[in-house]
This record gives sequence, structure tokens and C-alpha cells, in this order.
Amino acid sequence: MIKTQISIPCHWDKKIIEEIVKQNLLAKDIQVTEVYGTLARGPVGHGRSPSSVPDISKKEAVNFRKFIGALGMKFIYLLNAPFEFKSALEKKEVEIYLDWIINDFKADALMITSHELMRFVKKNYPKTKIYISTVAGVLSWKHLEKFLDIAPERIVPHHDVNRNFKDLKELVDKTGKLKIELELMVTESCLRGCPYREAHYKHLGGGNADAPFHTVCNTKKMNYPLEFLKSNFIRPEDLNIYEVAGVNIFKITGRSKPANWLPEVTKAYLERSYKGNLVRLFGIDPSLKAEEWIYINNKALQGFLEKFPRTGIKKDENAYCDKWIYKLHKENDFKIDDGSKYDFDKEGNFCCYCYGNKVASIIKKEK
Repeated sequence: MIKTQISIPCHWDKKIIEEIVKQNLLAKDIQVTEVYGTLARGPVGHGRSPSSVPDISKKEAVNFRKFIGALGMKFIYLLNAPFEFKSALEKKEVEIYLDWIINDFKADALMITSHELMRFVKKNYPKTKIYISTVAGVLSWKHLEKFLDIAPERIVPHHDVNRNFKDLKELVDKTGKLKIELELMVTESCLRGCPYREAHYKHLGGGNADAPFHTVCNTKKMNYPLEFLKSNFIRPEDLNIYEVAGVNIFKITGRSKPANWLPEVTKAYLERSYKGNLVRLFGIDPSLKAEEWIYINNKALQGFLEKFPRTGIKKDENAYCDKWIYKLHKENDFKIDDGSKYDFDKEGNFCCYCYGNKVASIIKKEK
């Protein structure tokens, strides 16, 4: 019996899926059960710039859908950019697109951000399953309540919920009673409490590349490396913490990563163990090639999440993560191999005081 399910990004690559199916055969109580993705372009965006995902035809997409369906996997179609109808013509274009997704492509569910679009789907395609995207920014049960009118089948909450343990418990309890599935992202490495999150997704929803936002966020991480640990990733070894809490669906993010990156990551989560660079698992901007020069020893983080502050107070989290990143740095389990140097400043913060060549280029772009 499958206890835990993993959802993976779609790169429209059959060979990659075949490799992952072989990994499934070796796993016990955990399986990759579904793929999520979308066409690069359509009348509704999808949380990534069109240029960052493979551009395939509708015919090729349907063929791929049949392929994974024959393997027993589901396909979740993304319509998860911020969206609102602006004209009757646009509404007609969306309806034509939805007809293709539901009747020709035969998606198992739609992942949506816009409440307006959810209501449109519920009214016109009442049998279609609706999943609420993380882009909708649901942080708590109070935030989720407004979406109950569309009877969602699943919710992927805001990435901060991974470490907001009180809110997570309430979401697990309430969604469980309503038989709404709860899915958490495991390879998400965005800033915790990111002030630019909403603007970032709106920018992407307009079909733009997101490089400017990556620069801002990575500048903060390079200056204060505690931010690497504060980000809301879930290590393969830590899935059990969330399973015990009542979560059994996990999402690997990384649609814009190279397809050949995915099997290494799925293997880690299926085996619940990874002996390597944690940064390698992150769905981080591939143009940075971060795993080639930023190193965090995944195994050295054993025990980190168990004792992560449950207070929800930023000061507590900062102090805890600063202590951990210094310990990792001192033991050579965290390093940035570009000549950058780190130490404590006068306020007691562990930070970069001498920029190496790669960090300097990121800081320069931000300025």
C-alpha cells in the first residue's frame, strides 16, 4: 500500500519518466504517482516564463499524456499564474483552451491560482477536479476558507507553511475533515517571508522572465547565509516529520531545471536519503549553476528541522539558523567556492565580508 505520494515536474521527456518508473519499483511505501505541467504558452499563464519550459505542440502533449497514463500516473495541468478575465473575447479563448485540456488532453485535475478562474471552471466543468496552487498564497486555514465555495480537491499552501508548524497543524486537521488533500513542496528554496513573492508571480504571469527577482533573493542569501537554511525546503530524510503530522503528498519543484536533473532528485526522496550537496536538490534558477560553487552538506543537517523554532518569531529563527550555518561553515559543510569570506559582524550576524567573483557579480546586478 502506498503511504506517501510524490508529484514531479513535467519536462515532456519520456526517457526520464521511464527511469523514474524503474526507481518506483525499488521503493516501498513511497511512490512517484503524478506529473504536473503545461504547454509553454496559452491564454492563462503558469507560474514560469514561457521561455523556461519546453515548447511542444498540443499533439505531442496528448501523446505524452497517454504515455504516462498507461504507466498509471496522473497528470495535473497548470493554470496557476495570477489571472482575471478582461474581456468576453478572452473568456472565449480560455474556454476553448479548457475544452482542449479537459476533453482532448484529459488532465486529471487543474492547478489554479485565480479564484475567478476556479469559479469559471466549477460552473462550466463541474466534474473537473480543482487544486489550489501555492501561488494563491494560502498561509492558514483562514486564508483557505474563502476558496471552499469551489470545493477544492487539493491545496498546495504558501511555501512558508512548511515551517509554520501551528498553521500547518490546523490546515491538516481542517482539510482532513473536509477530505481536501494537502501537498507540500520539498525542493522550494525561496526566501522565507519573501517580500517580493506576489510581485514575482505577477511578473511571471505576464510572460516575463524572472531573473531580476532571483538576483534580489540570492543577494540576501549571499550576504547572510542563514537565509539558505531558513528557506522552506524539506530534506529527503525529513519527510517523516511531515508524514507524522498528517501530510502524505509532496511536490518536487523544478520545471525550469534540465530534465536529466530530475531522476537524481526523485531517487533521493524515494530512498529518503541523500549523500551530497543539498543545493543540488533545490529547484533553484538553473542559470546560476549554484550547485557548482555553493555547497551545503545535506547529511550535516541531521537534527536541524527537529529543533527548528516553533514560535513563528523571526528573531528566534534567525538566531537558530545563524548558529547552524556558522557550525556548518566551521566544519567545511557549508562553503562558497568563489573566494568569498564569511565571519561575524559587529552586531553578531554571520555574513559575507569579502565578495568572491560569483557573489560579487550577483551583488553588482542587484545594485
